Amino acid sequence: MMSSAKFPVIKLKGSPEDIGFKHGDILKDRIHSTVDWYKKTIGRDENQLLKISSNFKSVINHFNPSYVTEIDAIAAGADINPAWIYMLNARSEIMNIFQNECTAVFFKASAILGQNWDWAQNLENLAVIMRMEIEDRPDILMMTEPGIIGKIGFNSDGVGVCLNFLDSGRPTQGVPIHLILRKVLESSTIDKAVKSIDPFMAGKSANILIGDSKGKFIDIEFANDKIYRPLADNDIFLHTNHYLENDELNHDKEKLASSFNRYRTGMRLIQNRHLQSVDDMKQVLLDRSEEDLPICRHYVENPDIGTVGTICTVIMDLRRLRMHITRGNPIATPFSVINLI
Repeated sequence: MMSSAKFPVIKLKGSPEDIGFKHGDILKDRIHSTVDWYKKTIGRDENQLLKISSNFKSVINHFNPSYVTEIDAIAAGADINPAWIYMLNARSEIMNIFQNECTAVFFKASAILGQNWDWAQNLENLAVIMRMEIEDRPDILMMTEPGIIGKIGFNSDGVGVCLNFLDSGRPTQGVPIHLILRKVLESSTIDKAVKSIDPFMAGKSANILIGDSKGKFIDIEFANDKIYRPLADNDIFLHTNHYLENDELNHDKEKLASSFNRYRTGMRLIQNRHLQSVDDMKQVLLDRSEEDLPICRHYVENPDIGTVGTICTVIMDLRRLRMHITRGNPIATPFSVINLI
């Protein structure tokens, strides 16, 4: 049975403080629920977790002081200790748990960027769409978790970004990856995005795929103190959860079985995608031809984070500035269409 549920769309406008306070005020209950889930899932002593989370404030302030203003304002609007909002924005670095999650694809000819967000089912009913009008920045349309100020989306200049997690085998640190995504979304071109994040790339185990409305794209693999940039001269680019540029970093092949299989399946499928339309992208991201390790993932139990699977598919038409998205697994949920403008 198909679900008719849709993500709520939250409109935010103004200064970082204005945007943050409204974010916190409107999503207060969702923020508290998201904080509670991550606190439980991370499982550390609360005082220790508060201290770790608070330490990210100075790191973020060095990266972009306006993000600190926005995060503190979210906390004020949600009536919560600001440390918990820093925890949400640095949740990937604090958890430091590798999950075989997310498949990202870019169609160069049509400038269509998309991915599956594979994560904990609990977040399906908490995530939202944000339409942001920020002073002196491009407008942004993104899917995110309550309290987190950067994630998967695109801006009014036609620059979009997707995220996959990788495993370099080392602890993650530095500027949180979700704030790196926000910085990309505030950039008017890919070149400006890369220049703005380049000094802050160290300490992460992740992959970001950035595309634009002209069909240009760049893929960046973070491997702690090493950065790799897979070739971006193909008509179609696909990334899952293993390193493409340095196979030596793919230490545990058994743990990466899902990633390797999704990549092989995806590469087979995209060879037949001539039109490169939104429907073509759906055919790739919703594929379940490999029953055991499919691209569109079934919900399964995970000892670290509970029930996991594909909880959202997002496809971004960077020329029409249009997002096609499901709230929930796309096999059981229809796509809704949201325009930035």
